[in-house]
Amino acid sequence: MPIRGPLIAPALRLRIGASVLSAARVADTRLVKQRLARFAREHRRYVAAQRKVSAIELRLRAARARLSQSDAMQDEAVETLARALVGDGHRRRNPFAAFGGPSPSKLSRLPFADEAEAVHHLVTAIQRSTGMTQRTSHAARAADKTAEAVEQAIIRVKQVEASVNAARRLRDAVGRGWHSAYTALKRGARAAGDEGAPELHAMLFAPSSRAPSKYRKRAVAKPTMPENAQHSANVVV
Repeated sequence: MPIRGPLIAPALRLRIGASVLSAARVADTRLVKQRLARFAREHRRYVAAQRKVSAIELRLRAARARLSQSDAMQDEAVETLARALVGDGHRRRNPFAAFGGPSPSKLSRLPFADEAEAVHHLVTAIQRSTGMTQRTSHAARAADKTAEAVEQAIIRVKQVEASVNAARRLRDAVGRGWHSAYTALKRGARAAGDEGAPELHAMLFAPSSRAPSKYRKRAVAKPTMPENAQHSANVVV
């Protein structure tokens, strides 16, 4: 199975390695014994490194989902605060205008961190004002807490992003060793053809089989309508 250069997708690298090692189990590999053992070690290392990346990527997806959920709760709290202010007599179009804040719709469209910061500023301005009802005071505190939750979720996402980036760098470093061992094994298998094993290279590095295009997708003939059905279809009612 040919590859071009060391920069290939992890899934393809895993598939190639598994294919080579599977073929090696049914081939006479005595002439490339040491090279094959080296490649097997490097492939195991790469599999382990990729599994670690995959595990951290799952954590990253979960952290991002929690961030989105926290942001949705923040948007809901902002709407509740806006309704409370309208009840206090502020304008429906933008109940935050008197406190220097954007409208609820504009606020909810801000990036995560910017929205959380804007909510903190808005709550501070509201709490400094006079004549605030208990309902508005409660809604303001609730909005402030949701902004804090968003900020904590952002921190968590950044932490996991740093971990996944480090794991990917380690995997890529292992991948260079994998590619070196793969290339060495391939050269050895090709050279084995001059030492009595002419089929070894083809067995270990057989190209992936692909069916001809005419077999991958067959054209399906459209069913013909009976003559009377065609006539009925053309009748305008």
